[in-house]
Amino acid sequence: MIVKVILGTMQNARKLVSIAESIPYDVELCYGRYVVNAKSMLGVLSMPEFDEGELHIHTDNEKECEKILFQLLDQNLIVDTGDAVKRSIYDITTFGEILIDFTSQDINEDGQMLYARNPGGAPANVAVAASRLGAHTAFIGKAGKDMHGKFLKSVLEKENVDTKGMLLDENYFTTLAFVEVSETGERTFSFARKPGADTKIQKEEVDVDVLDHTHIFHVGSLSLTDQPARDTTFYAVKRVKNKGSVISYDPNYRASLWPDEKTAKKHMRSLVPYVDLMKISDEETELLTDHKDVREAAEALYSQGVKVVAVTLGGEGAYLYGKDGGCMVPGFAVKQIADTNGAGDSFWGGFLYKVSTAEKHLDELTQEDLKEFARFGNAVASLCVEKKVRSRQCRSLHRWNAELQSDRIHKTVAELNLNCEAIVFMSMSDL
Repeated sequence: MIVKVILGTMQNARKLVSIAESIPYDVELCYGRYVVNAKSMLGVLSMPEFDEGELHIHTDNEKECEKILFQLLDQNLIVDTGDAVKRSIYDITTFGEILIDFTSQDINEDGQMLYARNPGGAPANVAVAASRLGAHTAFIGKAGKDMHGKFLKSVLEKENVDTKGMLLDENYFTTLAFVEVSETGERTFSFARKPGADTKIQKEEVDVDVLDHTHIFHVGSLSLTDQPARDTTFYAVKRVKNKGSVISYDPNYRASLWPDEKTAKKHMRSLVPYVDLMKISDEETELLTDHKDVREAAEALYSQGVKVVAVTLGGEGAYLYGKDGGCMVPGFAVKQIADTNGAGDSFWGGFLYKVSTAEKHLDELTQEDLKEFARFGNAVASLCVEKKVRSRQCRSLHRWNAELQSDRIHKTVAELNLNCEAIVFMSMSDL
């Protein structure tokens, strides 16, 4: 349960800590990216913003929640707004692969290709992108108990992504992906994953406390390539679906990870009936729907029960389809496409962030709402592809949101004021 609380005075801080100490669960006080133990007076007083915050209580037990709410109300500590109380602790939880991207950089003087080690894995990318935009995110998955796995977990922790659902397995090695980037920014992949630790996560290992307390649950398709990860994916999706969470799906086709295209189609399509939000690229429409035309593909997915479909079109933007029909949302012009790695994850991280902050049910979202969300995602993605990882420069999200409201955003993506230094997970090793 999440409750927006009033602080502002030392007396209110003491009341809050006293109530938190009586709660037999973990209780955190959050403001933006700052998180402290609400049972610690020193922690509460260290918050940079002392007027109000979000109390994250790690239970959704109805009787316990009612008891806690009564205590907070009795002490006049709850913010007087319509969304003061939420039942989900996590705005977005992602599940699936987390790996190392060894990305080609340059040729040395001996003619050898140089590779840079970057954190990667589409679900992890999305979690970090949304976290940096202000969402409370968690990641569930498995890496090896090796130098790479420990590095990946430390990066997630640095980025305020909850990692209690991330496992490090000493029996399997962390998956490695070697990524070669062409002069046009396009990528080719080669994987060391036979098997990778991410494919070995068992359903018994999944942290149900995280699963049961998330608003949006996001998965990709790489967890469907092998057992037991495939069964674990379905177990997690079905559980959160029954709990009322929104299911997000972003299938990524990597031919080398499947025995053949027929097998890939079968398993990648098998998840669609459970999905509420879905993103696919224009290169994957035929694989997922038998329709090459993006409009026909989007409509086909919608007819299968997906409430919102987003087809990414590279630099052209995205095509959306929902209850009000379909529409194009143009992308932003960039000076130079240096690297497309992570662009789709950046788009979807921005899109899901906007969904998570919308004060509407999915069925209530209008086409104008979806356009706004896609425009936001397009802006994030355009900044992602324009510069190489080491040269990305960033500005504050607060300033960018103001910029988003102006007409200047149509002129050039360089004018966007967005915290792009880490919208893309692969860039974090350079921070």
